[in-house]
Amino acid sequence: MCLPMDDAMMICWLKTQVRVLEAWRENLAMDVDLDLEQIARLERHYQWLTAEILTLESPPRQAA
Repeated sequence: MCLPMDDAMMICWLKTQVRVLEAWRENLAMDVDLDLEQIARLERHYQWLTAEILTLESPPRQAA
């Protein structure tokens, strides 16, 4: 069941998740035992989430 949520609150929360991913990415980059597969998965998720946020923040398109 989905509950209605304030869009601004949701976008703020999603941006917080992006900051968490950035910190995680930095942490992984300093690890001497680099797991390239894990870094690649994290980067894909980061890219996907930032694209979703951009979509949510874009003004709605008007129907033709």
